[in-house]
Amino acid sequence: MRVSRRLISFLFFVSFLFSCTNTYNSYSYSGYALGTKFTIIYNSVKPLKNLESITDSIFFDLNKSLSTYIPSSDISKINKGNNLIEVDDNFINVFNKSKLIWNNTQGYFDPTAGILTNAYGLGPNTIPKYSVNVDSIMSFIGFEKVSLNNRSVELNKGMYLDFNAIAKGYCVDLLSKSLKANNISNHLIEIGGEMYASGINIITNSRWKVGISDPLIPENTKQKIFLKNKALASSGNYRKFLIDPQTGVRIVHTINPNNGSANQTNVFATSVIANNCMTADAYATAFMAMPLDKSISLINENKSLDGMIIYSDSNNKIQTYYSSGFKKLIFD
Repeated sequence: MRVSRRLISFLFFVSFLFSCTNTYNSYSYSGYALGTKFTIIYNSVKPLKNLESITDSIFFDLNKSLSTYIPSSDISKINKGNNLIEVDDNFINVFNKSKLIWNNTQGYFDPTAGILTNAYGLGPNTIPKYSVNVDSIMSFIGFEKVSLNNRSVELNKGMYLDFNAIAKGYCVDLLSKSLKANNISNHLIEIGGEMYASGINIITNSRWKVGISDPLIPENTKQKIFLKNKALASSGNYRKFLIDPQTGVRIVHTINPNNGSANQTNVFATSVIANNCMTADAYATAFMAMPLDKSISLINENKSLDGMIIYSDSNNKIQTYYSSGFKKLIFD
């Protein structure tokens, strides 16, 4: 009996010591990258010492491959007509996912529409214009005209590739993958409003809680939802737009690739939940340009998607569509 009690006492001590040395804490790391702010929140016994080098490396590689703001990037060289560039895995992953979503959205998500964004003066290093000859530009738009063979991109002269509507989401996915590789499985990552929630918040013992901005009053929160092992991306024209001083018409950043229109539609903002952030990012952009009924049909047909769409009805009243899965995640 004495030996048994000693054994129990020893095991209790070991268990107590183990629990004390494995207490989880919440850590955060933030900064600026890809032209916007990023934040990483994670639960761990101790801080990840090399997190800064991990993030810097990912941001550097993505900028080198996909940034249209950097003249020396691969995509900038390709847009300038250099057909000798051998693209990296990041470029290939984003290209292939873009091709899939371009097809699924009937062309409403199109990485070649950036030439129109630039023409209206809403792109990098461009001057605002309120009148654009759309017909002269439409021949340079169409992702079906672009192909990727091995690591070489075939792009017609005059066309312009721009993956900014999916790259931030893809970067979120890369950061999450790197954290998991470092045994950080419970984390929340956000880059400019695009985010991925992995696991739970161990500190509160609950799913991650996130907020979505109100497109009519951006400093306010429109909706609060729970996220667990899901990505959320939002898109809207409430931050980046022009007002034609002659007509008063709002010229928005989201271009309809099928007709070249940059005018405000009845959709004000979209939020999409998906299994990964680059998918959510791309669909959130597409649903800004797609007719509302088409967006709702696509969400309902795709079991891996959920969404919220804020729009004005035929009486100019603000309405909000929620998919059934999205409604279940809402909390007060």
